[in-house]
Amino acid sequence: MPKATISKSVLNTLIRAKLDKLKICDGVRPSGVHWQERDRAGNNWTIPAWEGESAVVQRCTEEMREYLRFLGEQFDIPDDA
Repeated sequence: MPKATISKSVLNTLIRAKLDKLKICDGVRPSGVHWQERDRAGNNWTIPAWEGESAVVQRCTEEMREYLRFLGEQFDIPDDA
C-alpha cells in the first residue's frame, strides 16, 4: 500500500502529541523529523536527536519505537530539495 505524504510539521505534531501522553517521556523532546534517503525499512524520514536526560531519553525512545514504526509505515515527508 502506498504511503501518504504529509508535511514535516504535521508529522512532528503527531509525534509530540504522543510524547505528551507518555509520563515516561516527561522532559524529552525530539529535534524534529528530517528527510533522508529511504532506509532498509522504507522510511524517508528520521529523528536525528532527542533532548533530555540520557536515561529518560533511552526509556522514552524505547516506548515510542512501535509508534514511530507505525508512522514510518504510513507516512512519507516531501524531499527537502
